[in-house]
Amino acid sequence: MRKNIAALFLISIIFTMGCVTFDEEPSGITCIDPEKLIDNRCCFDEDNNGVCDIDEMVCPETCDDSDDCTNDHCSLQTKFKCENDAIIPCCGNGICEDPEDVANECPEDCDVIQMTDFYHRLGGPDYMDGDKFVFIHTGSNETDKSPDFSVNITATVKDLVNIRTTYNCTDSATGNVIDSINVDMIEVVEGYPTFGHENEFENDEYTMYTSFYSEELKTRIDVDELEIGKTVEFRVRITKQDYKVRSDLICDFDFYFLEPLKHVKKELKISYI
Repeated sequence: MRKNIAALFLISIIFTMGCVTFDEEPSGITCIDPEKLIDNRCCFDEDNNGVCDIDEMVCPETCDDSDDCTNDHCSLQTKFKCENDAIIPCCGNGICEDPEDVANECPEDCDVIQMTDFYHRLGGPDYMDGDKFVFIHTGSNETDKSPDFSVNITATVKDLVNIRTTYNCTDSATGNVIDSINVDMIEVVEGYPTFGHENEFENDEYTMYTSFYSEELKTRIDVDELEIGKTVEFRVRITKQDYKVRSDLICDFDFYFLEPLKHVKKELKISYI
């Protein structure tokens, strides 16, 4: 019985050894599969490129793909190969992602609204004061005869929904404030202005009218929807009651868009000399 057991054991060893592949070179080094003999040593070569996998466990000197909108990295987790993961959102990739659009952080990707600066139908501004567009009034020049200023708003790639504006103006001489909280909505049927519904402000120093106007929308105090490719004009008319008093009227106009959710500020300065 013992002889039979010994014989079976010997046969099992021979059978097992027959299932193992040996890789032997003239150097006398024998490797057991799946290891391979490379450069006189046994190692794994999973991609069969003739290089030991352990020698490939080094990242390249750089993984830079010259794209600012990718995260270039290499590590053990990437098996020491470069990966270039897209950064979303990323300003400069030509795609307007929602966070950029809402925060108005990336105009080059989200140029869905085109707005001019303030201008007068006779030209101007007369000069720039920082970001402010300055128009000079003397009480007798052509600009004073038609003290109208405009900003054009164009929907470039999508409809603009619910456009509103507010303003806050300060007289440099008196410190008095003109703001859109204290305006009345009126409808003018004769005289100037003659283009319909407007916001009107009047005190002892100034009278101000504001409105939106386009051929399609006519005149209104706000814009419910502006279709792609269409332009609406925001108009401001400011008259000073007494031109003998020198002062600057400095105005901040805030334009609000519900869709896309944006806030754009425009500054206007009128210098009465």
